[in-house]
Amino acid sequence: MPTRGWGPSTSTPTVAASPVFPLTDSTSALRGEEACYLVRPGRVRGLAQQPGRSWSGRGPSCLDTAAGREASRGGWLARHGELVSPGPGTPRTLVVGAGIGGLCAAIALRRRGVEVRVSTRPPTSRPSGAGLTLWPNAVHALRRLGLAEAIEERSYPIGAGGIRSRQGTLLLPTDPAELERRVGAPTLAIHRGELQAALVEALGAPEPELGARLEGLEASEEEVRARFAGGRERRVDLLLGADGLESVVRTHVIGDSPPRPAGYSAWRGVTRFDVEALPVGELWGPGAVFGFVPLGPERVYWFGTKPESVEEREDAGGRKEDVLSHFEGWHHQVEAVVRASPEEEILHHDIVDRDPRRGWSQGRVTLMGDAAHPMTPHLGQGACQAIEDAAVLVDCLDREHDMAAGLRAYEARRFDRTAKLVVEARRLGRIAQLRNPLAQGLRDAVLKLVPRRVQLRQLEAMTRFPQP
Repeated sequence: MPTRGWGPSTSTPTVAASPVFPLTDSTSALRGEEACYLVRPGRVRGLAQQPGRSWSGRGPSCLDTAAGREASRGGWLARHGELVSPGPGTPRTLVVGAGIGGLCAAIALRRRGVEVRVSTRPPTSRPSGAGLTLWPNAVHALRRLGLAEAIEERSYPIGAGGIRSRQGTLLLPTDPAELERRVGAPTLAIHRGELQAALVEALGAPEPELGARLEGLEASEEEVRARFAGGRERRVDLLLGADGLESVVRTHVIGDSPPRPAGYSAWRGVTRFDVEALPVGELWGPGAVFGFVPLGPERVYWFGTKPESVEEREDAGGRKEDVLSHFEGWHHQVEAVVRASPEEEILHHDIVDRDPRRGWSQGRVTLMGDAAHPMTPHLGQGACQAIEDAAVLVDCLDREHDMAAGLRAYEARRFDRTAKLVVEARRLGRIAQLRNPLAQGLRDAVLKLVPRRVQLRQLEAMTRFPQP
């Protein structure tokens, strides 16, 4: 039986073994709110310049683990792992987009000795957003990137919770502690802005380059020319498109249509609240979901859905009153948490995704995160998959002799996993928001019958970091 849409199954959807925090991925709500940073080149110790070459040496693997170091086979990163003399003609990497995946990739490449520039559109460096869950697969990926310790210090471990009725009756309990024992990593909650701030700190003394709006690309076998608003141009050897749902890089690489509206929207907010008083997890009711995710002992991230887009309707009485009206009659703590939230900090965004499509990697250009595989947030895997992307991308560049071959290997390793998650997340959204009372009753009855061992086995399949 597949998981509640999260697992690697393409069979008929069921609600068995659903994870507890489906909307704890706020990447789709935060398009274009990242900062832009210049990452200065590092130097791998113990390497000497080779005559006539700007890059030389093997150097240690960028993956800060024994497994990562062992993976190096003299690939593209290993051969070009030391920037000896920055200047004209020096190979460079441009990361378009400074969200979670883009920053993770930039940090990993910089630690490998590569000169990296990170560019993004908005003229602000203020981290923003709501909460998200870092499932064990993301924690494992952060460990491979050498970033886990800094992130775990800012995160809050998720305890027991579950899926409940709208009144709070427990339908399907979840046990993150047992999942951790199985897969070797915890499940954590963190504010998206705080995660981004930790990644920015890991970059180390960057020079911000704000408001860099990419307008087009020209790629050849030798280089990529990135054209920005105002006539500015940058030539690089490798370009990573991490520019989100409305990716300009994707338009160049794949050239497909806009994201697919899921047909509903979501509110998100963060507020001070005693989490001990909350029914942690999700409440499933007629046509809607409401969730509580602790970010600390007295801080909670909450989310709620409604089957209308933002454009169709936004109550004139205020966003907070709209939420309260929509969830009238639900568990009493829904009203309490929403009322405690500053109205100006309540986010409201349409939910979208894309059908899985191959072709992310073309020559010297590739995609990652929402630019490659945007998914609805019902699995809480959007940010997690972007972090996985960064770890796998650097590993592939470290293994493959040719950069283009490394990018193709990266897509080959990532496509099936992300495609299944996209499909299952979409499927889960429909199941969680059933509107027919008979269908809701059947769904809830099935949830109560799911064996614990089945739930854990299916969660394990979703949250185990895939090895090459």
